[in-house]
Formats: sequence, structure tokens, C-alpha cells
Amino acid sequence: MEILNMPKKPIYILGTGLSHDGSSCLLKDGKVCVAIEKERITRQKHDGGNDNAAIEYCLRAEGITIDDVSLIVQNATLGNFKYGSDYYDGERLFSEKGSIPIVTISHHLAHAYSCIGTSGFDNCNILIVDGMGNPYDECMDLQDAFIPDREVIEKTGLAHLFWEKDSYYAYDGKACTGLYKDFSDAAYYRRNYPMYPDGSRHSIGNVYNAASNYCFGNMMDVGKLMGLGPYGRPGIYYDEIYELKDGRVFVNYDWMGKFKRPARSYAEFRENFQYYADIAYWVQRETERALIYLVNARYEYNGHENLCYAGGVALNAVANARIIRETPIKNLYMQPAAGDNGIALGCAYYGWLEVMKEERQEHDGSTCFGISYPLEEVQEALDNYLPKHDPGLRKDILDQFFKLLPSYTRQANVAVSFNVSDYGFRQVVVSENEVAVLEKADSLSHTSVTVSEKDLYLGVLRPYLFQDDDFQYRFTVNNEEALEQFMMSVDWAGLSEALQQGLQSYRVSFVQDEDYLRTAARLIAEGNVLGWFQQGCEFGPRALGRRSILADPRDPAKRDFINARIKFREDFRPFAPSVPAEDVAEYFKYGYESPYMILVDQIRDEYRDKLKSIVHKDNSCRVQTVTPDWSPRYYGLLRAFKEETGVSVMLNTSFNKKGMPIVERPEEALDLFYETEMDYLVIENFIISKSKDKEATAGESIKELENQVQ
Repeated sequence: MEILNMPKKPIYILGTGLSHDGSSCLLKDGKVCVAIEKERITRQKHDGGNDNAAIEYCLRAEGITIDDVSLIVQNATLGNFKYGSDYYDGERLFSEKGSIPIVTISHHLAHAYSCIGTSGFDNCNILIVDGMGNPYDECMDLQDAFIPDREVIEKTGLAHLFWEKDSYYAYDGKACTGLYKDFSDAAYYRRNYPMYPDGSRHSIGNVYNAASNYCFGNMMDVGKLMGLGPYGRPGIYYDEIYELKDGRVFVNYDWMGKFKRPARSYAEFRENFQYYADIAYWVQRETERALIYLVNARYEYNGHENLCYAGGVALNAVANARIIRETPIKNLYMQPAAGDNGIALGCAYYGWLEVMKEERQEHDGSTCFGISYPLEEVQEALDNYLPKHDPGLRKDILDQFFKLLPSYTRQANVAVSFNVSDYGFRQVVVSENEVAVLEKADSLSHTSVTVSEKDLYLGVLRPYLFQDDDFQYRFTVNNEEALEQFMMSVDWAGLSEALQQGLQSYRVSFVQDEDYLRTAARLIAEGNVLGWFQQGCEFGPRALGRRSILADPRDPAKRDFINARIKFREDFRPFAPSVPAEDVAEYFKYGYESPYMILVDQIRDEYRDKLKSIVHKDNSCRVQTVTPDWSPRYYGLLRAFKEETGVSVMLNTSFNKKGMPIVERPEEALDLFYETEMDYLVIENFIISKSKDKEATAGESIKELENQVQ
């Protein structure tokens, strides 16, 4: 009887995506328990390839090992596991020779299952549009779909050179069926035009990438192109980028030779701003024209009022709004992690639904799948943190080190010379009579050794001298025996404790506030910019109130201030407004439900001047609607802000700076807080302030903050 009552062992399925924007996802009994993008861990934007870091994060968060996983489902695009599943840009955490089944699925199919698992639709069609997916010969969803060039592709023997560019599926609540798949031949035999797209030749996503690369020198900066477009002028360029016929999208190439001035530097971009803005306007409008045609054509082919939409192109918030207004689609769901970061979700759901043949579990609509940091862990981080970006910290720690060193060094007969860049020369002379610290070399006949900063490893100094946490213990010095003699003569534990005591003035000033929502709302209303760090991070490119930087949108100067002094990015970049879902129609023309910030609306005339910091050049706003079901804290903050100001709209941007992934850990939030001109940082219910006076002690700063909290 006891055996019968034993709890059922959960079924874990690991989904993992290994192209750019890599990620991993863990399903527990059919529901997402944790998922993370690789870049959040490695701190390298758009990081992909080997998936160990993301998988380890997921396993650690759930407290399991890889052996507890029942099934692994994976996808990559270029070089799809040509070395087998044991290796992909390095050794992996599991082996295809092991006991865990490993299934590989194709790219657009993974995108499709990311929608099936999260949309909430029992019946729908699914459209995938991106730069390129897998080649024809790696696709698993060809059998039932209409493929316009199927006969040509299969007879040429060149199936590996034709790549997915858009795919269309039907889901009936039980099975996903391919309806229409369009492929394009590769663009590798290319002309050397600056705006020639890489990848497949007739891809909407690749053209947008090419235009981004032309304007910014980086094809991954596609979001910038959408932001730049409203500064462009209509009628400057008339060429049709796309030929739209027979339900398909083709790229015309006769216009490309006209564009010969790619921006090779930011200075060149600024000098010719209007030129690049006009290109962005034209490319954006042509992209919208092609997408509306494609959606309408697929609806004519096999229509459904519910449409799921994914692939990198689905992040184009301007085009998404036009799809809602100008196509027969009644209910449009854009998968929040629509780009390749969402591939891991689709892999995991495919494993649960198709491989394991389990029932689909209802998803709550949340896209926040990161781990939550307990209050005790947050407090420990605050207690131990020192602001590495403070220009005085490094000098002070070295001053104190050399001041304290004589008191913690026993008698010996050695002289150690320290050469530290941006600080200077110090020689420590240890004799039978005394320990002296000199700024000039001593000529006495001690056994001597010279240590440069590059070679130095002292546990108490390392956090302040080295940025690389992986720096290994090593010395390349002229007398290793003398150095060992010196190291043995120092009481490092006592010295470390004394140093820590001497750094109190640099300690974080914080209070724990049970009414932190109201306090934060008041601080924002008073004109402060807040870093906002709550619970598990969002999965996908948008900060939705878990890892955000927040400000009052009524202040017209806030946009330029945050771009210049916090985000360190271009001044034309807009900021998104967050608003309680029930208030959206008050401020915005169409009042779309937009929980994932991938729909653009128009500001109402009466609020255009009142909320300038979240209104773009063309009066558009990329809105986020907030509800209390899966975002109760952020929703509560917005309601508290309305009580303070009468306005329930807040400026919300991601908690990062240009070129940086969104912060994941409390320490990363603290680093960026102290590096920039944010005024306050709220981590869970801890409110962190900066000392306004550099001479103020930590105690005085805390007292000031406590008065503000009260």
C-alpha cells in the first residue's frame, strides 16, 4: 500500500536551441518550470552555439541532474549536429550514447510548437517568418504541406541549398499539420552589394537584416531599424523591394546596386542621419507590405480566425499592428520570444506533445521563466557588494593595503616591489627590525622580487585589480623563493578582515521596505530613475516588469537622459510605455491588448504632450499592457503610481545598456546601477540608494534613505 501511495516521479523534458540567441527550457509534467537565454548567463549578446551554460542553469534551478531528464529535444540551423549530439561548438553535458533519448527537430517546426505550447488556442493556424530555418533535406514537416518548388528542389539533388523562409501550419488541438512551406535557394553566390542579404535570397528577414547592417554595421540591430524608420521621409525611395505574386514573396535585386554608402562608423551614421532614416522608413514600409500580403495569401489558402505568429520577423511591432487592422485575422498571438531564443520552448513542447504523446497543459500566459533569488541571497549580495565602477575604490583599497601591510607581516629578509598600473610603484621591505613601504626602490641587500599587476595574485586584492574572474594563480617573477617567503610572512586572513572594515564607506546603502511598491512609485513620481529587479527574469527580448529601468513619462527630458546617461545608446531610440490593461484605451487610440510589448499603438491627442518621453516621432508607442494575474508586483506599482500622479503609464526599458544582455543576477543589477546615473535600485523589497555626497558615510546614506522610505 505504501508503494502505491508513493508520489509519482515528475517527467522532465529538456528543450534546447543552439543557433544564435541560444536558450534552454525545462518542462516539468508539461509546464515550463524554468527557461533561460544563454546570453543572460555568459553576458555576451546574441550568444549561441554550445548549450552547456543554459542547460546547467535550468538543472540547477530545478535541483536536478541531467540524469533526471526523460527526453532531450534540440535544434540548430547551420551544421545541424554534423558531429553528433555529443559535440556542438564543444563537448556537451550529455551523450547520444547515454540512456536519455535525444530527438532533433527542424527549425520552423520548433517555432511552431513554441506557439502551440503557450498560445492558449485550442484551434489555430501558425505562421513562421524569419531569416532562414533549416535546409529542405533536414525538415520534418514536408509530407502534408504544399511546397511550390517541391519537384524542382527534389529533382536537382540540391535540397541542402534550399532553406525555410516561411511556413504555415494548422493545429486542431491534437496534431500540428504542415499546410504551406516556402523555400528559397541560398544567397551565397552573391554580388558584392553592401545591402545584399546573406542566407536565403527571398527572405523578408534577411532583407531586414541586410538593411540593418547597411545602416548600423550590425545585422543583429534590427530593432534599431524599426526605431529609426519614423525619422525617415515618404517618397524618397520608390523601388519595390519585394515582388508579391502567386501567394509568395520574392526579393527584387535590381535596386540593390543603388546603395553604395553603408555606415562604417557611428560618426558616419550621424553625419548622414537623414539618408539612413529614409532607407529605414522605406525598408520598414516594404516589409509591412510584404507581410500583409503574406498573411492575406495564407488566409485565402486555408484561413482561421486564430493565428499564432513566430520567427524573428514577428518581433516587428509596427507590422504586427497593421496585420491586426488590415487582415481577416481576429485573434493574433505573437509568441513573446519569437526569435531563435524561443526555439528551446518549441523543442520542449514538441517532446511533451509529439514524442511523449502527453496532453497539452494550460499555460498561464507568463513569459517569466528565470529563477527567483531569495531575500537572504539578495541581502548577502548587498552586504558583500562593492561598487567596482567607483573611480576612488581601486586607489583606496591599494592605499589601505599598503598602509595595513606592515601590521600583518612577520619578520623576514625580503623586499617585494609592486608595479600597479594607474597607481604606481611600491616596495615592501621586510627585515628583522621592521616592515617598511617605500615609494622608491631600496638599495639594501635584501632578497628581492618584482611583481607586476599582470602577474599579481593576492586574494584580498584580486577583486579590485582584475576584471577576469577566471584569472589563475600564477607568477612570472624573478625570484619565486623570495615571493614564497613573503607570502608566508603575511597574515592574509587578518589583513583581509582589516581591509573589509576599511571599506565601510563604499558599502551599499539600502533599506528593506515592506511598502516598497508605494515607496518606489513615489520616488519615480519625484523624478528619479529606478532600476527594477523582481522575481525570475523574462524570457525573450522585452523587459516586462521583472528586469526594467523605470521613469516618469511626463518628464520630456527623461528620454534623452536615459538614452545618454544610462543606456549609452543612440538618441533616436524610443521607450515603451507600460499601462494597466484596463486603462489602455484611455491613453492609446486602438487600445490593443499587448502583454508582451510587440504591438505598436498611437497615443491619443490629449496625451501627446503630457507623456512625451514614451511617444515616438510618428506619435506611435510600443505598448505593454499589464494585468495582475502573472505580473502582480508590476501591476501594483502602476496602480500606486497612478495614486501618486493621476497617470497610470510608466516609461519602461530593459535593465541593460547598449550591447549588454538584460541583467540576470542581483550583482549585475548593482554593477549597472553604480556604473550609470540611475537614482535608485529596487531588488525585491530592498531599496538601494546612492550617496549624494562622496564624503558621506554609508550610515549617513542609509539614514537619508530611511527618511525617504518613512
